[in-house]
Amino acid sequence: MNNSIYLRFNDINARLSFNYNRYIQSTIYQCKVYSSKKYSTKIRKPKKPPIPDLNEFQKEVIFGCMLGNLMAERLDSHQNTRLRFIVNNLEKAYINHLYSIFSVYVKTPPKDVIVSIFKLKKGITKEIMFSTLKYEYFNWIEETFYLYIEERDRKLKIVPENARDKLTPVSLAYLIMDSDAYSGINGGISLNTEKFSDKDVLYLMNILETKFNLSCSLINYPYMTNKEEIRHRININKSSLPDLINLVKPYMIPSMLYKLGIST
Repeated sequence: MNNSIYLRFNDINARLSFNYNRYIQSTIYQCKVYSSKKYSTKIRKPKKPPIPDLNEFQKEVIFGCMLGNLMAERLDSHQNTRLRFIVNNLEKAYINHLYSIFSVYVKTPPKDVIVSIFKLKKGITKEIMFSTLKYEYFNWIEETFYLYIEERDRKLKIVPENARDKLTPVSLAYLIMDSDAYSGINGGISLNTEKFSDKDVLYLMNILETKFNLSCSLINYPYMTNKEEIRHRININKSSLPDLINLVKPYMIPSMLYKLGIST
């Protein structure tokens, strides 16, 4: 065989052998790397579906409760908002009803956790409450119902400007369930509006009179933190009680009908 041809053959054979050996070494290395990885043996649970936005009924309920005792809590504009529902511990059926409406946003069911001391009542009131988790869905509530007052360096609850459009029979029903409501003395319905300024109370009363054609008046009410400070509650007069019952009774739970003066 020609020497030049023989040398070329050996050179090609050496190259093929070298490339093959590199391929084998690379394959062995990759197998070692993959075999060294640790894989979890835990069974993965199916992912929870995303939390839905509030529906229209929930928004109406929130609007009424925010005019009552519901609180929207947000530390600053960079965080989201949570809702805190609080009622007297004798109204467990009502708080459980609210929980059933908003349970998808809640981690812990209602608990007897709050003891409030009111100077005027000179006693202790046990309450039952639950809070939602913090969600972006709730930010509009805090932005709508609270106003920062610079001289007091804090936010105060207000009756929002859009209350005339947003207050519905559903909202009014939940405001009544959140309030002391029926008075056996004058036969009217008392709404717990003493937390609002006089301007806001008059605005809300005007909505009740003009939008729902309800006869209303004001009741003097000493504020809980200062008995010398007189606030006002809205009283829906006895003459409007039949119209009010027709308006809100379909949206009230049976255990709360006594707040309309209805025995069950």
